[in-house]
Amino acid sequence: MKTEQLYDNWKKLRSQIELGDGFIGDVMNQIYQYERLKRKPLFDVQRFLEFVSVHPIAKAGLIAAGAIGGLVRAALMIHVLLFGN
Repeated sequence: MKTEQLYDNWKKLRSQIELGDGFIGDVMNQIYQYERLKRKPLFDVQRFLEFVSVHPIAKAGLIAAGAIGGLVRAALMIHVLLFGN
């Protein structure tokens, strides 16, 4: 047999596959169950941003933490530049 004939026979056999009743419903149910049981991440950025945007105290806390972190970093850089390691 030629390669083209083998390929044509394979295409014919492949196209004759019959799906059982309810196959699509079973697949969709499995997808739904997978999505429902999927673990939520430990840290969700979207929820964090929503929380911060709603609570003004959280905004102030983040700004204060950033300012303190910046001051500490600046102090460490000055220390390294003036005194070495």
